[in-house]
Amino acid sequence: MPASHNSLPPSSKRSYRPSVSVEDSISTLPVIAIAAGTEIISEGMKLDRIYFLKSGRLEVARDGIRVNLIKTPGSVLGEISILLDQASTATVLALDEVELYECTEPMIFLKEHPEVTLHMSSLLASRLALATQYLVDVKEQLKDCSDHVGMVDGVLDSIVHRDLKKKL
Repeated sequence: MPASHNSLPPSSKRSYRPSVSVEDSISTLPVIAIAAGTEIISEGMKLDRIYFLKSGRLEVARDGIRVNLIKTPGSVLGEISILLDQASTATVLALDEVELYECTEPMIFLKEHPEVTLHMSSLLASRLALATQYLVDVKEQLKDCSDHVGMVDGVLDSIVHRDLKKKL
């Protein structure tokens, strides 16, 4: 019988518990104040830093369409650009007075603070799960379409598989 996750010894199932909290780690970074209406990140911009929200509200837009409203302290901005070494995929705008923790050496910071890396990974995984569910819902709605709208299903598959082929 193949080994299953349940057959792991109890010590292997323990979750990672950092000795330092995410909040403690990011609070060591410098804080910058951003005025309402300021564009913090522009879509297509190459970033060299990441930000963590301390206070305020941010709008995230792609191609001019709002895709997210961020107001949770500790939320990360610019991580996709840094991790994938590519231009920013969205524009981030301060909706009101905002305070951000600014990390100018993100790869070093993330290596030195695994609790922050785990936090960021969890946020990215949550977004991926939501996007995947949305994709499944769209594909389900289009499965019986035989006109040009039905082609969207093929296009979505093509995009997903093309991106995977690039990485492999």
